[in-house]
Amino acid sequence: MKYALFEIEHFFRQHEFSAPYGISSSDCEPLTLPELLSYASPQRREQFEQLWLGYTENQGHPELRAAIAALHQGVAGDDVIEVVPEEGIFLTMNALLEAGDHVVAIAPSFQSLWEIARAKGCQLSFWRQRQTECGWHFDLDELAGLIRPDTKMLIVNFPHNPSGYLPDHADFERIVELARQHNLILFSDEIYRFSEQDPALRLPSACELYERSVVLGGLSKCFGLPGLRVGWLITPDAALSHEVQELKSYVTICASAPSEILALIGLENWQALTARAVEIVRRNIEHCRAFFGRYAGLFWVRYPQSGTVTLVELRADRSVDDFAAAAVADQGVTILPASVMLFEGNYFRLGLGRRGLPQALEPLEQVISDHLL
Repeated sequence: MKYALFEIEHFFRQHEFSAPYGISSSDCEPLTLPELLSYASPQRREQFEQLWLGYTENQGHPELRAAIAALHQGVAGDDVIEVVPEEGIFLTMNALLEAGDHVVAIAPSFQSLWEIARAKGCQLSFWRQRQTECGWHFDLDELAGLIRPDTKMLIVNFPHNPSGYLPDHADFERIVELARQHNLILFSDEIYRFSEQDPALRLPSACELYERSVVLGGLSKCFGLPGLRVGWLITPDAALSHEVQELKSYVTICASAPSEILALIGLENWQALTARAVEIVRRNIEHCRAFFGRYAGLFWVRYPQSGTVTLVELRADRSVDDFAAAAVADQGVTILPASVMLFEGNYFRLGLGRRGLPQALEPLEQVISDHLL
């Protein structure tokens, strides 16, 4: 298979570790190792320090899988496969799709959610977000019209990256019901789940509602632990799980032993870690309201109720691509334009999860003054 350039990763390889400022990160402020270990019980701390650095179990550490399952209703440890988050997408699409299959995918979205299917020769239809003055919207009637008799998989992502959109419970249940009516595999990217500013907004996981779902989760976003590279797939369907596990033997085989124990520490304290993320996002939203409020004619922003990202529209006679190029060249501020996320419009992604966002907006103000005013 020939894969297209992974645009967003190519973009961040150029700028993420060289530019001094960034306002488009998708994760929450990562913890340091001492910060994470401060949450550990004495037993976990000893387990980490005395760890045997051998191979680990293919499906994942049993205690870790049990901790992941405990985040969900009616899920057992055997329903969980530990993966690197990106690996989970790669395994699912390669194990469960064939050339000629029809796939409906949410758009915009993380490129690999649909690019792997395209590279395999699948037929793609995109369920696209729409902008309204009230915010972002995905039309359920439009989704229903995209499903064909030969559709095999529906790919969704809520809370949504990059818009921050979160459907209400009734709309999400209708999405699941559409998958059930058509006997589709429902791939639900839930990497931003547990970042809801009001816990009442939290959707049930697709794996709690539908037997042919495959759920992607992980510690990279609202848990603040992207460097552990720990994620998971959950499916109640034993046959789907078997296909994915067999393919994993050709990829990572097993997980990092230190990461598994550190992930256990994180999951045993998941409420504290996600509360930390929510508080950072809330503070940044208030700061951004004041910042972008000073330029109400130039920027359109709708702040999310969940997740760590949103989209900002630049309403000026200048493209976001030019604005982003000037920002990084003049002031060392990295801005992710819509074109890199492979959708149209004069938008850029605003990351709300990093503590340094207010400081990064200071040089951005100079860019606005020099290039937009």
